[in-house]
Amino acid sequence: MNAVPGHLVQCLEIPIAWGEQDAFGHLNNVFYFRYMESVRMHYLECIGVLRSLKDSGVGVILASTTCDYLRPVHWPATLIIHTGCTRIGNTSFTMEYLMTDAAGETVSRGTSVQVMFDYGKGTKVAVPDPIRQAIQQLQDP
Repeated sequence: MNAVPGHLVQCLEIPIAWGEQDAFGHLNNVFYFRYMESVRMHYLECIGVLRSLKDSGVGVILASTTCDYLRPVHWPATLIIHTGCTRIGNTSFTMEYLMTDAAGETVSRGTSVQVMFDYGKGTKVAVPDPIRQAIQQLQDP
């Protein structure tokens, strides 16, 4: 079993569905990104980004996402998707993802870069202080 790094503070357990397999009988690559998106949305809710979007029109836009596939996943399986913030910049922040199987073995690793974005103005903006503070508080309890 692999240890989960301490900066990965949010996790989500997802049982894979039969229909998520590809023609080769393993989890299709699209679903890795969907699972990262799901845990990312929980994280964004925790740090107030979704509330900010609703209240002021300032949210995030996904600038980049990566996934390294380390071992195939076959149905039936349950994955645990872990995430946390590894860097906060002026207008963006980077998240890391770790997917493990029920035995704790790593099946994939990924990253994403979120840019703070004012949807009304159509421009990137600085990470608001309340969101920056929420990230820091969640990452360093």
